[in-house]
Amino acid sequence: MYQSILVPVDGSAQSQKALKLATNLLNDGQGQLYVLNIQEIPLAEDALGRSAGVPATNAEELVQSAGHGLIEQACQAAQIEYERVTPIVRAGHPAKEIVSEAQQLGVDAIVMGSRGNSDIKSLVIGSVSHRVLHVAACAVIIVR
Repeated sequence: MYQSILVPVDGSAQSQKALKLATNLLNDGQGQLYVLNIQEIPLAEDALGRSAGVPATNAEELVQSAGHGLIEQACQAAQIEYERVTPIVRAGHPAKEIVSEAQQLGVDAIVMGSRGNSDIKSLVIGSVSHRVLHVAACAVIIVR
């Protein structure tokens, strides 16, 4: 059993399974459950800004809104009260953000799906879960 767990969610069925499992792994259900969503930084709406990779003027607001909405949906799907979790939304590279957040929070474990909602690029480079498994300093539990 763990005192604190970080669960990255991306809307996939596997991340919802990971969230449900994480609640069962907490000490008597009293531990701290952090639910993390990593969003891509939204690009500017004009063609020049998009092609240059310039973030949208309200990028942080868009990231937070989308991320919190996704976390709330994941909690509902896993039948977990949203108030029971500590939601965290970040923008950036998923594996890097997951490991960084786990280190900052000092969690006992990361519980995550083996595959999420990703593009073909992740299949060529390697999966996020694989990278987190090899880099994280805490226990990592991969859910299929």
